[in-house]
Amino acid sequence: MIWVAVRPAGPDFRWSPCQLNLRQIEAFRAIMQYGSMTVAAKELHTSQPNVSRLIAQLERDAGLVLFERSGTRLVPTAEGDAFYREVERAFVGLKSLTYAAENIRNLGSGRLRIAAVPAVGLAFLPAVIGLYRQSRPGVTVSLHVNTSTTVEQWVASQYCDLGVVVYVGETANCDVEPLPDAGAVCVLPEDHRLAGRRAVNAKDLSGESFISLCHGDGTRTQVDRAFELAGIERKLGIEAQYGAICCEMVRHGLGVTLVHPLIARSHAGEGLRVKPFRPTILHPTFLLFPPHRPRTRLTDEFVGLLRAQFDVGLRESEAQWSAR
Repeated sequence: MIWVAVRPAGPDFRWSPCQLNLRQIEAFRAIMQYGSMTVAAKELHTSQPNVSRLIAQLERDAGLVLFERSGTRLVPTAEGDAFYREVERAFVGLKSLTYAAENIRNLGSGRLRIAAVPAVGLAFLPAVIGLYRQSRPGVTVSLHVNTSTTVEQWVASQYCDLGVVVYVGETANCDVEPLPDAGAVCVLPEDHRLAGRRAVNAKDLSGESFISLCHGDGTRTQVDRAFELAGIERKLGIEAQYGAICCEMVRHGLGVTLVHPLIARSHAGEGLRVKPFRPTILHPTFLLFPPHRPRTRLTDEFVGLLRAQFDVGLRESEAQWSAR
């Protein structure tokens, strides 16, 4: 039912609610669209007398004169034209609700917001999103890249549906699931003295110009600790915020670096050599989900693909660099 306020005829009017039947509105809309009561009746799978009765009821209930009769023709009045514009707005809204219901039924909200740290957000996740949209081209996916702390805040506030981080705070207000740990790899210039080694260890990098992640990054702390325990000194003259930038600096001959294998895989190529590093320095990765909220089908499907591609990437990276 549709409730509207109408102004009855006469000088002493008052506003009062009236109840308009949806079937009446459909009959009116059909006449306006097809210009004929006969065609309208056919489209509505009913009889012409029934359509005529519905229009008469609508005019009575709404207190409006919607049509003028010119022989067998119905000519919309100014009130009829104005009322039709409002009816079309309502039907556009109903269509939007229909599409929204279909998206929610099939894909959750029809939109997926992902937040990630640069280690996976700059190359790995765009590739996963590309694969995902091959099967879900109608889904809107947005990717936001920032620090682990900011990603955690976005997910906890439910601004994002999924987060991918390398560090989880002690007071994290998110549901957390780990991805497999990955051992750091050493990225070298292709003409480096260690480029022919099957693997590189901490002692091999003694005295080397080393490109580090900036202080405050959890991975930086692990790397520095590993070299301290081994009693190895490096030349620490260059820092970068992201592993991807570290790799590009290596390509330009500025030193060597240790990064997550998926970062190295994304940036390996001309000018670089990638080698397994010993002792193993593990890079943790975590998935974050908004607390106290069920996951949509859309999120579950994407996470399934992400996990599969993460595993494939680690296996292929290990096989590629162990064979050299």
